[in-house]
Amino acid sequence: MNLNFRDMKTLRLIILLTVTALCSCEETVTGDITLTTIERLVIEGGIERNRNNPGAIQSVKLSTTINYLSQDSSPGVTDATVTVTDGTTTWEFIHTGNGLYSNSELIPELNTVYTITIIWRGETYTGNDTLNEVAVFDNFYFEFEEETLFTDEGYFLKFDSTDPAAIENYYYYRVFKNGIYTIVPDPGNSETLIVSDEFFDGQQRFGINPNEEVSFTVNDIATAQQLGISQKYFEYLYQVFEQTGNQGVSFTGNPPPASIRSNVINVTTPSNRPLGFFYAADIEEQSIQITE
Repeated sequence: MNLNFRDMKTLRLIILLTVTALCSCEETVTGDITLTTIERLVIEGGIERNRNNPGAIQSVKLSTTINYLSQDSSPGVTDATVTVTDGTTTWEFIHTGNGLYSNSELIPELNTVYTITIIWRGETYTGNDTLNEVAVFDNFYFEFEEETLFTDEGYFLKFDSTDPAAIENYYYYRVFKNGIYTIVPDPGNSETLIVSDEFFDGQQRFGINPNEEVSFTVNDIATAQQLGISQKYFEYLYQVFEQTGNQGVSFTGNPPPASIRSNVINVTTPSNRPLGFFYAADIEEQSIQITE
């Protein structure tokens, strides 16, 4: 199950805030976000290697920032040239509608650096990320939990997984309820949805809940993904979750007034910084139907 852009709308965290800055328009307010209309390029998406769907189409969405107080959707960029390279082969991503650029020929490979190049309005943007292998699920199951002071009662996804020893690993968890990506703004997301193996290198972990805010009911189809990500994407997501969680903003609206640096730069006009993040991720995924 690849994260589609209906789901990305929810994740819009990573879209407009993508949060790496999403409206990190550095001019007025806090030095990087503006209440005026200063249009910047926003990059969402990246290269995903999903073991369950190795031939999945790779997609990146391009849009532009809008006024922080606006209730409108961010307009898609439809006239850019987008390519991705591994240093040997270059793939062109074709616009398929509403700012979405896709390629069906790129088959992601582990331990590979992928570089995106975007040419738009006479300016060139580029950024890269490394595809690192993720640990598999040793066991995948669900458990019923009673209501507590912090959570409602319900069924919660759990899994066991063994971290590879002597390798620096960074993980990101995504949960889908009946095929829809689900996330709740919460201050704890920066500690629970992403994690490094600093304190469990080489160990097997048991009963990992990929998202404590998402519960299920009988007959729901519950899906969890464990993504292997780079350190720089981990650091980016940490800032995203810190800001969105603390302010409780909607993931379908504009980002909070703070700047988060993108890994994509404008090589033509460096001061005209883009927003968002181009990532590469390896995905371990399983689904299960909730039963009594």
